[in-house]
Amino acid sequence: MNQALVENLPELREGEVCLREVHISDAEALVALFARDDVSAHLSPPPSNVDAFAEWIGLSLARRSQRRAVCYTLLTGGDDVSGLFMALRLEADGHAEIGFAMAPQLWGTGVFMKTASLYLTFLFDQWDVTTLVGRTLERNARGVGAMRKLGGTVIDLADRNGEPELVWTITAEDWKARQPPHTADESGR
Repeated sequence: MNQALVENLPELREGEVCLREVHISDAEALVALFARDDVSAHLSPPPSNVDAFAEWIGLSLARRSQRRAVCYTLLTGGDDVSGLFMALRLEADGHAEIGFAMAPQLWGTGVFMKTASLYLTFLFDQWDVTTLVGRTLERNARGVGAMRKLGGTVIDLADRNGEPELVWTITAEDWKARQPPHTADESGR
């Protein structure tokens, strides 16, 4: 992994989609986002107030400096905090668990696939990840659909607080095989 990634994360951008490393100042907007029932209904409980979320962000930043976490805030419409994309390196070499949440007004607009494509490509190409693991409640149709769109494969059925949860993987090899080839102009070569 590039040493610069330990010091700070690069901004990832495509068109109107911008991912930048999560900041402590994002805590208030993220608490408001995660407080929405339509966002939090399928997630493990997030930090419940601004101070707790700021503490979680601080922990994420510390883990990044230890090469253990990558957490980005999705910005839309300029600087509007509209989502969170996180990865936590697991004990197994090259494995990381991913999670994400987005503002409901972006659902069904194509922003998720653009954002996830930027994020997963970064994780596979720059963060030395070979396998991503994601979890969705079986009843979460949007989450299940998102994992399918990303090419995820269900590898296990688990239990989260008495509810069936699907465990997915996405491998770097499968992800790269699904990506369109770059032309010389797109790759800068």
